[in-house]
Amino acid sequence: MHGGAQVSVAQLAQGLQARGHTVAVLNVDDYAHRGIHAPTGIREFRLPLRNLYLRGDHPAPTRLAWHAIDRLGDRMAAHYRAVLRDFRPDVINTHVMAGIGTTIWRVAAACGVPVVHRVSDYYLMCLNSGHRKSGVNCSGVCGSCRMLALAPARRRTPLVRHVIYVSEKIRSIYDANTVFPPDVPTTILTGAYRPARAVAPRPDLLAPGRLTIGFFGRISPEKGLEQLLLMLRTLPAESWRLRVGGDGQPDYVNKLRELADSLPVDFLGVQAPDDFYATIDTLVVSSLWDEPSGRVAFESGIHGVIPIVAARGGLPEMVAHGERGLVFDPDAPATLLAAIARVREDRSLREKVRARWLVDRHEYDPDVVAERTLAIYERLVGVRL
Repeated sequence: MHGGAQVSVAQLAQGLQARGHTVAVLNVDDYAHRGIHAPTGIREFRLPLRNLYLRGDHPAPTRLAWHAIDRLGDRMAAHYRAVLRDFRPDVINTHVMAGIGTTIWRVAAACGVPVVHRVSDYYLMCLNSGHRKSGVNCSGVCGSCRMLALAPARRRTPLVRHVIYVSEKIRSIYDANTVFPPDVPTTILTGAYRPARAVAPRPDLLAPGRLTIGFFGRISPEKGLEQLLLMLRTLPAESWRLRVGGDGQPDYVNKLRELADSLPVDFLGVQAPDDFYATIDTLVVSSLWDEPSGRVAFESGIHGVIPIVAARGGLPEMVAHGERGLVFDPDAPATLLAAIARVREDRSLREKVRARWLVDRHEYDPDVVAERTLAIYERLVGVRL
């Protein structure tokens, strides 16, 4: 598992399996494996990717060829048919499509298996799946993405019987670009999360008078950590400290380490969520791109941490400004500084947000998400599963 979408898939699969259903996960890698995925206990069909590369940096012509194969080719079709013959699913729920491709939808339709697709990125309308180019969020679909991503996707999106979006914002972006036919039913359903252990009672602030801020996740330019460091530099160093959990490209991480030199910043590397959230008061989700959902926003809230999120993508929906966290505008740095100050100084806000998350955490429980997802499957299959 790598990103938030993969974690959500794993927790959904475990929730469905715990209900007595037979579940398997199909993915691609640089090797083949059929059996039990040890970390999750879920059966997996891991297939060797039949494309030019699996991951890494490559020249533009090679990347273009990769996308042409991924989005226009059917190299994986025979492998998918073999898996369907072996596993014989009642329904297929697709998630992260890069490398898998929409060929799986065509094969499923030919086998008479209904498909539910969960949208947690921009793969179907954008070559880099991020809806962002040259450091700027896209307002529409550029020519190359329209030709190599959106047009091929539209040929097969009618094969999908139900679409699950992780936020209202990403549904509105997909609808504005007519990615799926308008008559395909849709549902808004966030990811699932359950802490690995019971969340222990926590002090109001870990160090009274000094706010402990967290940044958690992939360290890359579109995540906004660089801008966060520049803003924090303007505050008195004795009023805050920053803990960074996650990793990224070494050259970029080293650049940020240099930027944070002499500041109260700790780069911790990859961390377990339970361990990390217990060491911070507030989490800043400083994304510059239109984050479809932002898993760390609701994870942190469930752990009693106050989320401060950028007004990008589906993030504001996760916190409902002033109710489950605070929202700031990445283009107006003063709004971030004001949010940090408010979390540090306003005890009543901290109490209100934590109390709200004690109630709303139920929405993200894997059992609840599995039950709501199962209801979608049942409507398609026509029987109670």
